Amino acid sequence: MINIVAFIGPSGVGKTTLQRSLGLNPIITWTSRLPRKGEKSGVEYHFATRDEIMQMHRDGKLLEYTEYKGNLYATSLESIRRLIEFGEIGSIVVDCNGALKLKSTYSANTLFLGVFATLEECITRLSSRGENDDMRLLTYHEEINVMQHLADITINNSQSNWDRQVNTIQLILKGLQHFE
Repeated sequence: MINIVAFIGPSGVGKTTLQRSLGLNPIITWTSRLPRKGEKSGVEYHFATRDEIMQMHRDGKLLEYTEYKGNLYATSLESIRRLIEFGEIGSIVVDCNGALKLKSTYSANTLFLGVFATLEECITRLSSRGENDDMRLLTYHEEINVMQHLADITINNSQSNWDRQVNTIQLILKGLQHFE
């Protein structure tokens, strides 16, 4: 049974926007970064210290973790196990490392949605949200390559294709619910 819908792809392709627009229950991940204005622990992220997240890792409580700009981002095993135990469907946005770990551990329970847009659109989107991160753009081709190998379904999330993709994914998800 599919319990996890994992959005994978490069930064700026619209994974989180797509996840939110579909109304999927997000799997709340952990981070050591400070909350941004308006963020609440347990809603956008579970906020914890770096030491607390590393202790979770040492205790075997994490599926995976990664470091970005000096902050840790992690997925707890408990959040995944709970979905499976209760037969629910949740969604998560993961990077390449998280996707590889999900694939190796929970492949039978995960639908991998690869999301892509042109490099130019990604640059525009990142700039519009105040992120001019050259490092994220440098990994664009690598992340596209990983996405193509892992994705069960690939979504062209170009601006001109937006409405069509949302409708397509909604149909796919309705189909999943019939298999529960």
